[in-house]
Amino acid sequence: MRRFTGIACTLAIVLAATFTPAQNIARAVDATDVTITCGDGSAMTGTVTLNTLLALTQEVQTMTGCALSTDPSLAVSLTDQTGWTVYDYNPSGQAISPRKSPSSLPAMTSGATTTFVFKPDIFTALLTTTDRDLTGDLSAMTLTDTVIVSGPQIGPFQYRDGDGCIHPANVRFYFTSARASGPSFPAPGTPVKGGLPPAGFYTQFWWSNPTEVQLFNGSMSQTITASLATAGNWSDWDGQNGATQLDAFMTAAANVKSVGLSFGGGCFFENGVTETGDFNEMFSSTFTEAP
Repeated sequence: MRRFTGIACTLAIVLAATFTPAQNIARAVDATDVTITCGDGSAMTGTVTLNTLLALTQEVQTMTGCALSTDPSLAVSLTDQTGWTVYDYNPSGQAISPRKSPSSLPAMTSGATTTFVFKPDIFTALLTTTDRDLTGDLSAMTLTDTVIVSGPQIGPFQYRDGDGCIHPANVRFYFTSARASGPSFPAPGTPVKGGLPPAGFYTQFWWSNPTEVQLFNGSMSQTITASLATAGNWSDWDGQNGATQLDAFMTAAANVKSVGLSFGGGCFFENGVTETGDFNEMFSSTFTEAP
């Protein structure tokens, strides 16, 4: 969680949650943005895993005058609304962290093109933006991205944990929505701490499926497209196709809060990828949207 001056709420928040869904083709560890506001005007916003979200909800309920929300409109003044951010898995493999400081090698954006360097032995999970010009109602939009990987690496990129599946490291479209709908059942694998997630949780997260770019080596270029007007192009956090969750998908596509790319391999869409040596491989994304 990111702390701001004047925050009076004292919270015990554990970012390295232990939740790892079994047999979830969508992602190994998920995360969502939350905002805590209190009656004294203090507030904080940050990214938490599912396990943390359930525990945090119970904790905030015990705090007089404070409330927790996943509605991005509450965090407009607190969070970055422009630019692109790279997220990497931390050493525990249970949480992702943004590259924000200059020393972290953050993404650099010029026009529609964003670049970043893969870090050796660090698994990159996401490249996303909350830019208002690229989010909101995307239900009639087609996403296009030209992916370029450049560097001396020969051979495929590695992914963190494929759960026994054999599928190359890859990158695909990804978006989130805080106004998704739908049930909290079925749960993927063993129930998590606190029981089932809130209704609609799974349908806040969507990945293009099967549209992807496979990361076979360190020198390649490929353009992909996926339309949000076609629900069957997408899968949710629970691995359900958008065509079978049509109402929930339409709600999500009309209320996008972040959009971009997700990196994965094996059974998962966001378990992260890394280069296979110290090659300073450069990743370039030229992302556009059009009706």
